[in-house]
Amino acid sequence: MSKRRPGAPADLEEVRPDLFVVHNPAAGSVLRGEGLREGDRFRLTTWRREGLIARLRDRGFGVLTLTDQIAALPQLPVAPPPGEPFTRQLAPGERISYFAADPPGWHPAPNPAPDRVGLREGWIIRRRKGRGPADYYRAGHGMLTPLDETTALRLGYALIEREGGASLIANRTGAGWLLPDVPLPPEHRRLFGRFATHTRDGWLIPAAALPLATALLTRLGLHLRAD
Repeated sequence: MSKRRPGAPADLEEVRPDLFVVHNPAAGSVLRGEGLREGDRFRLTTWRREGLIARLRDRGFGVLTLTDQIAALPQLPVAPPPGEPFTRQLAPGERISYFAADPPGWHPAPNPAPDRVGLREGWIIRRRKGRGPADYYRAGHGMLTPLDETTALRLGYALIEREGGASLIANRTGAGWLLPDVPLPPEHRRLFGRFATHTRDGWLIPAAALPLATALLTRLGLHLRAD
């Protein structure tokens, strides 16, 4: 039997709904008659999806579906509740936002005075200076501790989840559902792009992929409402 391609996460990996990369050619005999094969791509075209996946696994082949990939996303870290408020002096051209719900994302920090911002211990902060790139921090003891963007986003969602999560509304369009373009950690954004299309208006989700979007956003403490 041919072996799985070195470094591949499974013998078959779903990269779009019902579209798989075949990392192990030995699985080809099980796929025959179930869809279209072109090189190392296989598109399932029959209604026997669950039966096919079960047969592959029964024969020892690893199948990594989109649902499996969502389930394997990392858990959010534990975030302590926000603590005491404090104020911070703003440098010239400095802008500070904090991560919060309604909608989930970066919101301008309140300004108790033109040259100061009001923050709270534990808030996740994004800071920009002029037109330069953003930096990310965790507020604590009146100071800002540097973070990378991925950690900042995961901690930001952990704070939202701690407060009971937040709701996102997906609006019906002719091609499916349109979801606001909320900031996502890179691993969530990459996986979201496997079943949804990013547009200037937000994420376009095919109707059949709405359960996948719901499951992925749930991992971030977000509740998807389809209107």
